[in-house]
Amino acid sequence: MTKPTLETIFEKRRGVSRIEVRHGYAQVHVSRIESKVMEERLRILTAVADAEVSIDFLKLTPTGLSFMVPEARAGAVEEALSQTGVHYTVRSGRSIVLVYAVNIRDEEGMIASILRRTIATCARVDHVGDMHDRLLMVVKTEDVERVVDQFRTADEELEIAVR
Repeated sequence: MTKPTLETIFEKRRGVSRIEVRHGYAQVHVSRIESKVMEERLRILTAVADAEVSIDFLKLTPTGLSFMVPEARAGAVEEALSQTGVHYTVRSGRSIVLVYAVNIRDEEGMIASILRRTIATCARVDHVGDMHDRLLMVVKTEDVERVVDQFRTADEELEIAVR
């Protein structure tokens, strides 16, 4: 049997194959909006846009919203939100950890396994989201190395990228 060439290798192995870490974020959480929630969300997002701050990972909550911003722009977001009169928190020192696993949604228990291993590190996880091939977690930056080590010790072939 001949060894497959790069052109014929198209299937990735099952399980966690790669971890990517992105440092330098702050998490913004706006809460306690009591009435006209949709209008208030739009007003808040307009204030952030007017401050020329790009957001990532927008999540809507029953009484507010949360999103990520570059840590270097957290001050601009705080200034913009302070003028809106809404209740908010800005948590600096956050990193995004992307855990890649083929067919993550189709592999029974895969997401739960990744989260169980992450929680076992006692890391502070502020946000979780999934895509077809990865799980995204917002983690306190000082906890990232413990999370990565948890996966590194379980799998020597793991690719790790830090930006």
